[in-house]
Amino acid sequence: MKHLPPFFKLGLILLPLVIGSIYTQAQSDSTGKSFTDIFQLRGYVKNMQGFQMADLNYVSHSNLIHNRLNFRAYVSPTVTFGVELRNRVFTGDQVNFNPVFAQSVSKDHGLIDLNWAWLDEPGIVGVSQIDRAWVKYNRQGWDITLGRQRINWGVNTFWNSNDLLNTFNLVDFDYEERPGTDAVRVQRYFKNYSSIDIAIAPSKYDSTWVGAGMYKFNKWTYDFQVLGGWWNEDVALGVGWAGNLKTASFKGEVTYFQPQKNFLDTSGSVTASISSDYVFKGNVYVMAGLMYSSSGLDKSINPAALAGSSIASTEPPSAKNLMPTKYNALLSVSKPITPLISASLVGIYSPGVNLVFLMPSMSVAVASNWDFSVFAQTTMLDNGSFFRNYGTSVFARLKWGF
Repeated sequence: MKHLPPFFKLGLILLPLVIGSIYTQAQSDSTGKSFTDIFQLRGYVKNMQGFQMADLNYVSHSNLIHNRLNFRAYVSPTVTFGVELRNRVFTGDQVNFNPVFAQSVSKDHGLIDLNWAWLDEPGIVGVSQIDRAWVKYNRQGWDITLGRQRINWGVNTFWNSNDLLNTFNLVDFDYEERPGTDAVRVQRYFKNYSSIDIAIAPSKYDSTWVGAGMYKFNKWTYDFQVLGGWWNEDVALGVGWAGNLKTASFKGEVTYFQPQKNFLDTSGSVTASISSDYVFKGNVYVMAGLMYSSSGLDKSINPAALAGSSIASTEPPSAKNLMPTKYNALLSVSKPITPLISASLVGIYSPGVNLVFLMPSMSVAVASNWDFSVFAQTTMLDNGSFFRNYGTSVFARLKWGF
């Protein structure tokens, strides 16, 4: 499908929804449900201004118009179709000074290329992507999902080494839905709150296949999960848990990665994270977390390497390398200032490397279905002599949901 026209791609994906909608319309009289109860459309439109600076001597500007369309067709009590499409138009310095900007934002890492740049002119780039396209069958404790979907096996809010199929980058705050993957997923739920989850995500390359299974159960008022499978060129084994320590939550996940070619060697790596959150008086929500990656850096990092790391890029990191650094601590604080205004701050510190990342934000509910938000991101790094700011960005976003 890589070389097919964009509208043919979209039509091919939407065809099951159209057929399903015709079927549901024919069945609506007998079920008593209206057509809009069975065939639904949701989405939003956002406009975001961005300003990036290394210092005050030069400030670059960017603009993003972001539209999302979420289609659902509940064709029967057991079958559901879903297609989700996002359209983005980029303008500003990020387009003007990057001749390959269209190629960089129109990458599709899935088995089928459903991302295309339909506008690539000086100063403006338009990109569309179908990041969800699935059909789900549900019956008597069984869920079977085929297609591009989000498979979230992580337990923690930010760092998820158990997420073998769908990691996300916390820096990319404007992508709330997070990436999906082309996969076949089978879930079986049991009466004792346990379940089995098996997923296979094929790839265009033999080295990037993922196939794994997870078993979840409840014991000692904690939810546990154990998982294992092949992950790219590694064998992955993991465990996760979620429960409470008195009135505070306590979550964690650990995953061990062992290269398949050197399975009997001691060349594996471990990624682990724990977190806890608590709501204080005045609805002050605080979450703290720690993350360890045995393959990460624990000494001074080359500032040039920071540009390609997960802390500076909106590309999803891998479950094996969630951060470029070995030791990481995170603190997140959020509070509603008024019923319509809320503020939050996320901070990350990596000792040894002495990396600091800060992301404050504020959101205002302007009107029904309208929100205005301001975000900032800054990265500071110890270059051996002093802490230096290696980049600050400020974003102002207006969003309308429907």
